Amino acid sequence: MRRNFIILVLFLEVAALLLYGCQPEHQLSDEEYLKQGVYFEKSEQYNNAIRNYTKALEINPLYANAYKKRGEVWSKKKDFDKAVADFTEAIKLKPHDADTYNDRGIAWSKKQDYDQAIADFNKAILINPRYADAYNNRGVILARKGNYDEAIGDFNKALEIDSFYADAYYNRGITWGDKGNLQQALADIEKALNLKPEDQSNKKAETLVEIRIKNFEIE
Repeated sequence: MRRNFIILVLFLEVAALLLYGCQPEHQLSDEEYLKQGVYFEKSEQYNNAIRNYTKALEINPLYANAYKKRGEVWSKKKDFDKAVADFTEAIKLKPHDADTYNDRGIAWSKKQDYDQAIADFNKAILINPRYADAYNNRGVILARKGNYDEAIGDFNKALEIDSFYADAYYNRGITWGDKGNLQQALADIEKALNLKPEDQSNKKAETLVEIRIKNFEIE
């Protein structure tokens, strides 16, 4: 009797090993893959981030945020065609996300498709009229197209929303300079440098010096 009991126990153990030993490893969820992707993105491990966002989309092809996050990484890798494609998929799935329109607008601008960029910034502002970044970004494109007064209007709006927005001061300063108003340009760029001295690039400092020289020459 005891022998039969031992055989039964051994049989059950072997059956359990066969049953559970053949089970696949734990499959991460779409959200877990997204979280891993965010970690890799923050660590600037962009290929790993893309792999994780892609895994999330394989599990859930309707995961708008995974498309958006993958688009952000493609932008960081300067593959703007793929960035636009992913942002477009995200917008199809989540059409009222102002951030994604803004992100796609930036990608369009990097491709020098300024009309598409402005259309996306317009949409972002329509969804969120208090979106300072979208006003600033649209202002940059308008300035590039030579629409200086409209650009300054956008920078003014961005600064009305966020009075500590250093980039908007800088961009407005550059635009004032393009219009020939060097005093205004100098004031805005100095304000930008004062607000974010640690983040300002050498290019911005050089621009400040150049405007000072021009201003001195005119005086």
